[in-house]
Amino acid sequence: MIWILQRMLLLMFPILGVAYIFYKIYGSLWYFLFIPVFTFLPFILFYFYRNKRNISLEIFLGHYLFYLNYIIFGALILLSIALIFKIFSIDILREVSYRKTGLHTFIIFSLGILSFWGYRNFKNIDIKNYNIPKELIQKESGLKFAFISDVHLNGKFDGSKLKIAFEKMKDENVELVLIGGDFLDNSYKSITDDIKSIIDETNFKHGIYLVLGNHEYYGGIEENIEYIKNLGINILRDEIVKIEGITIVGRDDRYNKKRKSLDELLKNVDKKSSVIVVDHNPQSLKELGNEKVDLYLSGHTHKGQLFPFNLVVNYMYENSGGYKKIGDTHTYVSSGLGTWMIPYRIGSSSQIMIFK
Repeated sequence: MIWILQRMLLLMFPILGVAYIFYKIYGSLWYFLFIPVFTFLPFILFYFYRNKRNISLEIFLGHYLFYLNYIIFGALILLSIALIFKIFSIDILREVSYRKTGLHTFIIFSLGILSFWGYRNFKNIDIKNYNIPKELIQKESGLKFAFISDVHLNGKFDGSKLKIAFEKMKDENVELVLIGGDFLDNSYKSITDDIKSIIDETNFKHGIYLVLGNHEYYGGIEENIEYIKNLGINILRDEIVKIEGITIVGRDDRYNKKRKSLDELLKNVDKKSSVIVVDHNPQSLKELGNEKVDLYLSGHTHKGQLFPFNLVVNYMYENSGGYKKIGDTHTYVSSGLGTWMIPYRIGSSSQIMIFK
């Protein structure tokens, strides 16, 4: 219960700002009660029903969070403008209150445009092609592999998008697929599609390898691992595999407090080999030191998923999305194939990274 109280406190200031905007425009103090209740009631319902995995509630909450985000963001922009105009003794909110029909039209039009744009970014899959620098490859290799992360399979995010993604990879002649965690949203039990048949149709030359994310742990780690293995996906849990002379190190998620350190995993690695580390959370980039790591692949951030949260994750992570060279290591952070709960993307895209 503590985490939900913390988030409510963080939201209280902007919510009161929204209430003040409505009060100035519509002239009723009831907005100071109605808006906080309207804002927090869905979160409270979600908290009490979180263990029942009510898909309908999650779908509703996902859409609700999207619109709430931009209503709050828009109201805060209006409040900022109003405060600036107040310096010059101009009451811009009073002027807006005289033009309510225009305000309503603007809000509906803006939210409509944002939802169309956000859903389009969610459905469309952006393919990013990268050529691995030649100096990183110790032996001539034509290996072409794809990296995806944060698929978040559940009852509402079905297998159709995953199937499209695999078809796009096959069209690109991908031989190996690496998945950077959060393949499942929580428990595999909520998945309604036949994911195994989708996996069976792929036939990538070197198969599919996956590291775990925090959401696999949320839903019951042992059962989720068994489900993933039965799909024909190889799990690297603090394990190393060598493919065409390239060493791939799969780290368990940070949620596992007993996972091995990067030092431990790399101490027996062939220093002459090219080394790729796959780790769900890019917070672990802080562990990069003198260890030989050529490529570091992560996900988790969704690149903020919605503006302005991409600005927040930019502050939180050394690399929050895309490519960045850190020391001698080339790091790539995927914005994810799926999304957590909210089926929209503004300022990010659903993504496949392909490397040759």
